Amino acid sequence: MVLTACAAPADDDTGVRERTVATASTFLDAYVDDGRVVRTDQGGDTVSEGQAYGLLLAVAAGDEERFDRIWSWTTENLQRDDGLLSWQWKDGAVVDDQPASDADLDAARALVLAADAFDRDDLREKGVALGEALLDEMTTTTALGRILLPGPWATSSPHAYNPSYASPAAYRVLGEASGDPRWDELTEGSRAATAALLDANPLPTNWATVADDGTVAIAGSASGEGEPRYGYDAVRTPIRFAESCDPADRALAGRIGPALPADETLPAELDSGGGAVTTDQHAIAYAARAAALAGAGQTDAAASDLGRMSETSSTTPTYYGDAWNALATAMLSDDVLAGCPPLTDATPAAAGSASDAGSASTGAAPGLQDPVSPTSPSTASPVHISIPAIGVDSDLIGLDRGADGWIEAPTDFDAVGWYEKGVLPGAVGPAVIAAHVDSPTGPAVFIDLPKLVSGDTVSIARSDGTTADFVVTGLQTVEKDTFPTASIYAPVPTPELRIVTCAGAWDPATGHYVDNLVVTAVAA
Repeated sequence: MVLTACAAPADDDTGVRERTVATASTFLDAYVDDGRVVRTDQGGDTVSEGQAYGLLLAVAAGDEERFDRIWSWTTENLQRDDGLLSWQWKDGAVVDDQPASDADLDAARALVLAADAFDRDDLREKGVALGEALLDEMTTTTALGRILLPGPWATSSPHAYNPSYASPAAYRVLGEASGDPRWDELTEGSRAATAALLDANPLPTNWATVADDGTVAIAGSASGEGEPRYGYDAVRTPIRFAESCDPADRALAGRIGPALPADETLPAELDSGGGAVTTDQHAIAYAARAAALAGAGQTDAAASDLGRMSETSSTTPTYYGDAWNALATAMLSDDVLAGCPPLTDATPAAAGSASDAGSASTGAAPGLQDPVSPTSPSTASPVHISIPAIGVDSDLIGLDRGADGWIEAPTDFDAVGWYEKGVLPGAVGPAVIAAHVDSPTGPAVFIDLPKLVSGDTVSIARSDGTTADFVVTGLQTVEKDTFPTASIYAPVPTPELRIVTCAGAWDPATGHYVDNLVVTAVAA
């Protein structure tokens, strides 16, 4: 067999925008069926929240065609006569026609952003109109100011209130598009209500009540029954406030951090006092803690939690977790959704995508276990690799990214390379090592890579005389045509390696193997 090229797709996370596009596209590919966002792990239904997430992520991915399909399905199946969106559709029909204000708000925001992204004035008009319907039907004024009601059913005082529905960034986008002063009123009222809620309890809860006189209390549900929890709704609160362009909103996100557990492993749900109510983990819980830490200025620790977020999404995929893995990536590290991301500088380094990632400080929040392995961070270049189990003992050369988006293969079939635009081996994140498996004349340097097993060691010598040691934890074979870039190169909180070569069948038509073998190794 003749091997003309054998490496891997370059990490699409060579920049913030590339990561945003990758995570957004991954969600859209997995959960959108001809414009319908399917909750595949929740009975296959569709809710207005999911359609709104799809619209926002289509904007983040720059995917106009998919945006149009999602919006078309939404208008045909969910939009009511008053312009608002019915909440739930199942088995071919709407089963709950009540609107949910967070979905309508996110959809209106997405429409306005899409108007700018795709140069479509018609979308701006639709976004403004949806926002106006929301202002008319699902807001009210209290002593704290104007607040967002969860639905038209919550007009009686004390009003049922969901803290995670408030979105200062969305208010600003819609206020600038429409000129309606009620958006500014919502910004002020939501900030006041959130501050009052955090005065009443250190953690926001899934539900609360806000009375006309400004009295705020935590609640167990929309009806007030049950035990208050910091759960799958409430965790969105710090994310939405951390992406705000107003320092006062970010400060509110920062107030939440000290009430969260400081352990590296974070439960998916907590009681109102911060105690675990489950051993489950969920991507959005890490996203929320990242937002809270970022709001408090602890960007290195926040970036580590973004790594945990992506890893959890990858290992335990769910509709909701994958949606918020993508949304939090966009909201906290990118300005594509017109917010002010608090982790623009910190995220690429911690996620292993900046060219100077080796100099990134890991840092942990007070009480958080330091997620960095004992391997000392270094800005020195890798110069040599040793994999004793398969007899590899080779100098390392630098590899660039080709015009096709793939890491360029070494020109020497016995050379091993490292991806210079990615992570420095030994720095936090997934560093990439690549080489050929064979050549026109016989085996190449990585011919025995498939023989590695968990526990085998890899050592990287660096130009400053230090060594970064790793232990193999697994091997996987993936198709090149559908290479799972977002998961393979997902940010991780510790130094890791991705050792890549070709695998699978040889395709004489293309002159390439059809698969890649990816070996994962973690810091020893």
